[in-house]
Parts: sequence; structure tokens; C-alpha cells
Amino acid sequence: MAGMSLGMPSTDTFDHVRGADGEHVGYIHCTEDGGFVPFDLLQRRRGEPMELDKAEALLDALGLSMLAEAWWLDTGDGSRVKVLIQEVHRDRLTVARALDDLSGPVAQAADLRATITVELPTDRLHETA
Repeated sequence: MAGMSLGMPSTDTFDHVRGADGEHVGYIHCTEDGGFVPFDLLQRRRGEPMELDKAEALLDALGLSMLAEAWWLDTGDGSRVKVLIQEVHRDRLTVARALDDLSGPVAQAADLRATITVELPTDRLHETA
């Protein structure tokens, strides 16, 4: 998301669990002036300070949708590969190459079980759309 900061403040931040199904869908940071800032599971800021119920509703609506999307991952050598998020933890996530990104000679050499661990927060992931 363009313009969204990476990482969330470590103090005064709590997990947000969606009430309908008990899924952990993000984090909410309490500001000194009484606002609540929503952060998604990738620790990306998803809005300006707002009322608690609005921050919760935003994260509830976002849900786990990012886990169903393909992402571009910077490899560190100037290139990107298309990946899918496999697991998300508070401090890291695990990704694997997307099957539709496997073509030509690379496909024959690719280990479909291979995963990459990415520390959070990260600027290495980019939305494909």
C-alpha cells in the first residue's frame, strides 16, 4: 500500500481478533491522544488514528485476504519473484514461490517445498495488482 508506514510501535499495541470467528487479523496501536491506529498482519499501517470500533471494523473487513493474494518478493539481487504467503507470525512470515511464476528451465529446477522466511516489518513484499 503506497504511503503506509512499515512496522508498528511496540508499546501500547495489542492483537486484534475478529469476533465472528476468532481469527487474528491485525494489530491496533493506542495513541497518546486516545486514537487507535490499525495495522494489518504484515504490520503495515492501514489508516490514521480513529475510533476503536472503526479500527476494529477496518481490520475485520480486511481479514485474512492478504493470504490469498500473490505478492512480489524482492530477492536482494535486484529481481523479484512471485510468492504466496504460507504463514504469518508476529515477527516473521513464510512465503513460497507461486506456481504461476514457475516457467521454462526455472520450473524444472524449482523446489516446490522450498520456503523463504521474511522478518517483519519488511519492505521486500509488494502487491502484484
